[in-house]
Amino acid sequence: MNKKERKLIESFKNFDEILLNDLRNPEFAQEYFESILNDYIKDKDIASFLQYLKPLIEVRENISEFSRKVGISRAYLYKIFKNKVNPEFETLEKIFRGLGFELCISVKKVA
Repeated sequence: MNKKERKLIESFKNFDEILLNDLRNPEFAQEYFESILNDYIKDKDIASFLQYLKPLIEVRENISEFSRKVGISRAYLYKIFKNKVNPEFETLEKIFRGLGFELCISVKKVA
């Protein structure tokens, strides 16, 4: 690996640290959540959405503590984040509530 490649890899590590630090700010965390949810609504890429959701948990507590808090097994959460299972809406709702978010859905009028 050359110097340029090493620097690039290090920048990704720094990005993860910066993101986790920024997610400690509740306002930033809410904007981040809204952003990843809007991205999912546009592209329907559940795998990416779930990967981006994981740091919101990790910044607050470890997966084991979070799983106990929300009533989802730790093993199942790891399967979700590794894209081995597609969670039901009820499971996602538990995760959202555990993170302190509430989904509000509005109905568009059909023309």
